[in-house]
Amino acid sequence: MGNESKRLVHDLYNSLVQSNTGEEMEDIKEVLLKVYKRLNDSKENPPMINRLINFIYFKAFTEKLTFSEEQDELIRQLSGIGQKAGLNGSYRANYGDKSQF
Repeated sequence: MGNESKRLVHDLYNSLVQSNTGEEMEDIKEVLLKVYKRLNDSKENPPMINRLINFIYFKAFTEKLTFSEEQDELIRQLSGIGQKAGLNGSYRANYGDKSQF
């Protein structure tokens, strides 16, 4: 699972960089880099991926961001991994705060 989540985060980051999204996606790209660097311990992966997905959904909703079909698919796959974190996966953190990563 760790390699899969790391690959998905890497692919999503590369897709955002290649799409020339401008500054509206900078926070998401910054968080993706932080998460990518920390994805080693398989016990930490699902909760961290869950926080990442909540952050992405929160940013997309509050800043009216849109993603390509490829990016949406990568986010859906990451969401499936994040769901394995259970009820306490998000640790009830502020969804829009990138300092949680």
